[in-house]
Amino acid sequence: MPDTRPSDSPTVPLRRLLLLTVLTAAIAFALQAMVVATSAPFADAIVLLVTPLVAAAVVFVWLQPYPLGGRLRLAAMVAVALFVVGLGL
Repeated sequence: MPDTRPSDSPTVPLRRLLLLTVLTAAIAFALQAMVVATSAPFADAIVLLVTPLVAAAVVFVWLQPYPLGGRLRLAAMVAVALFVVGLGL
């Protein structure tokens, strides 16, 4: 008889991941809009460096039940992706 016990590793529900995606995008776009609207000095550097770091921090904090290594990896992927998008825009 197969073992039907749930796995011991924590999982993150799909609804929480989708909410996290929307929240991260909203924070990133709000930060970029605020920088552009205020005509901040070094706005390009702020958008290029600060926005990915803030988004990575949101991902890292919101995925609490996930193991530390997984949270760090996902936060790094989000930061790199937003950095690359910032280079292209």
